[in-house]
Amino acid sequence: MKILIIGIGNPGRGDDGLGPALAARMAGVGAGELAEGAVVEIPGGPSAVWKYQLNIEDAHLVKDFDVVVFADASTEGAAPVTLNEIAPAAAIAFTTHEMSPSAVLALGEELYGRMPRGYRLAVRGYSWELREGLSAAAANNLEDALERFRRFLLSRAEYS
Repeated sequence: MKILIIGIGNPGRGDDGLGPALAARMAGVGAGELAEGAVVEIPGGPSAVWKYQLNIEDAHLVKDFDVVVFADASTEGAAPVTLNEIAPAAAIAFTTHEMSPSAVLALGEELYGRMPRGYRLAVRGYSWELREGLSAAAANNLEDALERFRRFLLSRAEYS
């Protein structure tokens, strides 16, 4: 089973860098060492990439995977980490330069006749100002998210 984790966000906006930080950690590199858009294949594990935002080209990126986890910072809810399955949903937006994970899945299905199972891994952030690095609370949530994602991988028979 081929799994991809896409970390979404801007590391230069404080806790908005949670998605990229998670992708970098899964790739086994430090923050700032994973180039934006570069897919890293992890031996015996998932592939990882980070993006500032999703766009139409990502439908092509995800088409060859069985499962895609979209990891992003969140301002919603009290839980530090949530992991939920998402369904494809065609969405009309003002621009095609920014898409929702559900829209990426729907476009992939429309263009390529298949789509991976999709999940959203939302990690609670608190600070969004222009600066590098995560707040202390978000860094703790990142550790929780990494553990949640590892348990998710273990729940897949091919990774146990």
